[in-house]
Amino acid sequence: MKTVVHGYGVEMDWMKVLADSLDGNLENGRIKCHPAVMEGILYGCQINQDLSTFFQDVTYHQDINYQLRNANDDFVGIYFNLTEGDAVQLMDNVQKPVGRWAYNVAVMDSTLPGDYLVKSGSKTYSISIFIRKMVLRQSLQKIPNFEELKEALFDSSQNTLIRFERMSNQAWFLMNELRKTGFSHPLFNTYLTGTVYGLMADYLDQVLHQEIILDRVSQEDIIGIMTSQSALIAAMNGTFPGIEALASSVNMSETKYKQLFKKITGATANAFFLTNKLDTAKEMLDSGKHTIAEIAEAFAFFDASHFIEQFKKTYGFTPKEYLNLL
Repeated sequence: MKTVVHGYGVEMDWMKVLADSLDGNLENGRIKCHPAVMEGILYGCQINQDLSTFFQDVTYHQDINYQLRNANDDFVGIYFNLTEGDAVQLMDNVQKPVGRWAYNVAVMDSTLPGDYLVKSGSKTYSISIFIRKMVLRQSLQKIPNFEELKEALFDSSQNTLIRFERMSNQAWFLMNELRKTGFSHPLFNTYLTGTVYGLMADYLDQVLHQEIILDRVSQEDIIGIMTSQSALIAAMNGTFPGIEALASSVNMSETKYKQLFKKITGATANAFFLTNKLDTAKEMLDSGKHTIAEIAEAFAFFDASHFIEQFKKTYGFTPKEYLNLL
């Protein structure tokens, strides 16, 4: 396994460090690696003095453990990740799956370290956006009711900027449209810039509908919530364990646990549990090997009617209607 210690930033000087760590070469914003390590496109682009992006469309041929240690604390990273294969975020040996079929958007303050393990055979398609906190703050000021939160939100003594959630349909569409363009297209830079602005606009639109929770989050807190998420996913064939048991398992009060879980994931623990249960149930439907009643029983729904009700509430159509769409 190759270990790569690197950092990001709005300015693109970090790319030479990343290229060297990957034993690659940096040419015109593109990192070219040895085919034995990975094949594809690693490309960085400075969009303006306050915004830059890093585009990846590669297939890994070697296990790589990325250790993110940013040198600058003046930006926020917004990571859209559609990796297919084995890719996990690591914190103190706790693993959080990321990529196309997992929580595939992360918003992280540049002060937070992060380890990311990608296994050989994985295909990564991602867009990372780096925006100065000052500019993001100015953008958020235009959102109604944000005025009273603006000071505390970007004050590291009062709040940590962190979020792990699922990509919106609009973000998914924008990324896939860019993928169709191809890096060799003469206007790729223009399309990439347009995609970044589109993703930022979509993210700000999502903020309109999110509850903003102000709280400082330590590395220990993040590990606790990640551990709890893993436990919930492991238990999704049963019933919801309950907040008291979940909070106790990570040595938090129920109040702190509920607040941090929602701050970090954008959902309550119960909603997270149900969403993962339904997503896995949908995969079983895709296989065509199980009846609706069998799936309802496999995931401890009261009965088939309860499963159908929850499925429709989440996806907008019944399991039968979904199967007709396949």
